[in-house]
Amino acid sequence: MDFQHDAGLDAFREEVRAFVREDLPPDLANKPVGSVRSMRPDLARWQQILNRKGWGAPYWAKADGGTGWSVLQRLVFDEECVAAGAPTQDGFAQKLLGPALNAFASAEQKAEHVPHILDGSRLWCQGFSEPGSGSDLASLRTRAERDGDFYVVNGQKTWTSYAHESDWIFMLVRTDATVKKQAGISFLLVDMKTPGITVRPIRSIDDCHHLNETFFDNVRVPVANRIGAEGDGWTITKFLLNNEHASAADLPILRRGLSRVRTLAAAQRAGREPLIAQPAFALRLARLDAEVNAIAMMVQRVAAMESDHSPLAHAMGSILKVRGTEAQQRITELMTEALGDYAAVAYPEPHDACLGEPLPQQDVGRGIANDMFFRRASSIYGGTNEVQRGIIAKMLFQL
Repeated sequence: MDFQHDAGLDAFREEVRAFVREDLPPDLANKPVGSVRSMRPDLARWQQILNRKGWGAPYWAKADGGTGWSVLQRLVFDEECVAAGAPTQDGFAQKLLGPALNAFASAEQKAEHVPHILDGSRLWCQGFSEPGSGSDLASLRTRAERDGDFYVVNGQKTWTSYAHESDWIFMLVRTDATVKKQAGISFLLVDMKTPGITVRPIRSIDDCHHLNETFFDNVRVPVANRIGAEGDGWTITKFLLNNEHASAADLPILRRGLSRVRTLAAAQRAGREPLIAQPAFALRLARLDAEVNAIAMMVQRVAAMESDHSPLAHAMGSILKVRGTEAQQRITELMTEALGDYAAVAYPEPHDACLGEPLPQQDVGRGIANDMFFRRASSIYGGTNEVQRGIIAKMLFQL
């Protein structure tokens, strides 16, 4: 790894910054974002703008229809988009399914799905977790039984983010119950309009609706929608989840959170001084700043290991997941503390209109407690941090 200053990266940052400044419509900037992704109309509109620029898949290789950017360029792109308040992209399609399609799908499957990911016309959700099968995905029970050219799928998925507004779901199913549990899993793509699928909302502690229960009752899925061979699901899943662990740190979000803490602490008073002038608070903020800088270096390290196909990349991705998600929690907790008593105010949900008289500190306080509550789940989704520590111990220390 080379941590020396890169003038070329500075030029790239200016290119991205100029594009966002000129092409991000003002009515799309700085709109409330759900816990994972922007509202569908905003996401789709921004995706189309990026696609016209040739930046529709910033995390993919050029050969797969992406930008071919380096890891550092992708980080710069993410940072500038977050700083400008741009809508999100569909992370499920961009960072999880897309790389899996590029690595394992047939030419026909890529031709069917990739163009719709690039133009924002097809949104995806992830069907992995089940009641009783979260971090231990190999214990999943949703089954898919072969019936000619179709699978008949029965079972339940839970915590399915944005299933209520997604067009397709990529999911794990058990196609063989007679072999080792990891060997009997397959990877299916399913149209959410298929008869037999029922989506029920789960309203989470952040007072938002992004999670769902998803039920499959004799859902007929073409065998042609299976990625890889029957039983290859676990191999594809390990590839996909390593991408999820490495991206779970959300470095641009961490940096934006720190910036927001500084702004809030400079405006809040602690006696006669700004809160940020209080030594104890300033020390906590400085420690978080150092930790985020360390995470930034770790992101580069993991990327270098993946480029070199290092066998330790998976363990390092788990380390990054633990460090990044726990930093998210500490930053949102500090932001809530900086708001003081006003953190207890029940502000409207971020997407809801503000009716009647404005609540105290509404302009700065809205969404802070929601985000803090949501980030309690950061160390759970994508594989709990306890499980990640087990992976780290096994792969790095042979424990």
